[in-house]
Amino acid sequence: MNEHEPMLRVEGLKKYYPVKAGVFSRVLSYVRAVDDVSLEIFPGEVYALVGESGCGKTTAGHTILRMLHPTAGQVYFQGQDILSLDRAALREMRREMQLIFQDPYSSLNPRMTVGEAIGEALEVHGIARGAARREKVEHILEVCGLASYHYRRYPHEFSGGQRQRIGIARALVLEPRFIVADEPISALDVSIQSQIVNLLKKLQKQFGLTFLFISHDLSVVKHMADRIGVMYLGSLVEESFKNEFYSNPLHPYSQALLSAVPVMDPFRKKERIILKGDVPSPANPPGGCNFHTRCQYARTFCSSEKPVLKEFSRGHQVACHMVLDEPDYERSTPFG
Repeated sequence: MNEHEPMLRVEGLKKYYPVKAGVFSRVLSYVRAVDDVSLEIFPGEVYALVGESGCGKTTAGHTILRMLHPTAGQVYFQGQDILSLDRAALREMRREMQLIFQDPYSSLNPRMTVGEAIGEALEVHGIARGAARREKVEHILEVCGLASYHYRRYPHEFSGGQRQRIGIARALVLEPRFIVADEPISALDVSIQSQIVNLLKKLQKQFGLTFLFISHDLSVVKHMADRIGVMYLGSLVEESFKNEFYSNPLHPYSQALLSAVPVMDPFRKKERIILKGDVPSPANPPGGCNFHTRCQYARTFCSSEKPVLKEFSRGHQVACHMVLDEPDYERSTPFG
């Protein structure tokens, strides 16, 4: 594949959940978990999808992998529309696209040994059985920082960090090209998080992996990502290369997120942006811009006209009337 062509292309992705009530379970409304998301991820890239809990980033990742069926939109992986694949073709595609789960304990079957959990996919896809399967599993365990003798142990015998290494090994054993890492360190102790991040970075270089890295921790994203997409209430509101995003965040929501990231210098003061109100319900989103109910810069037209994601500068897109139509409006000090 040409490195200048996207490995993954998502167009107008939507995932709505019906809200039903009454004896006949009539549909009253829809929860718009993912609402018209479009993005591209290039070979060898780490694309981070960030935002508050409940913004739809995990649902977007699972829908891209077709673990959830979308309400609308297209997903192209290496030029192939994966939403149109039948069961057999989708199973074959699973070898190329894998998922690292958020919770390393609940994602593992407690009745299966580590060797069985990791090696199961090798048998399902007809890649290796018997001694060959064990050899491949032991090798990937060692690559992920574990030992070959862990093969016969059960998940409860490991720490949280070790269980996440098992989850990573399970994702890598099929030698995929694309991995969705869904909050892979949020369930771990802070002392272990850096080890897992460093492991993912090492594996990316070693195997030439492409990542969709889902996280709410912008301090981790800064060390992991090449490009960043910010989600709010199911929609992308900003997309940029990492350095540009951290030095010049454009959307007021991005600025608020970055203002909450702690700095290491105790003598440096940074103004914290406190958003007013609560996140609106995705079942009843506000009209116009989804963020206008919490935005300190909102104007009357923000409540009636929905902004679309447009390019502000090369590689930097934003969906905000104040940025696109009034670029000289006063903004808070960007995160350094």
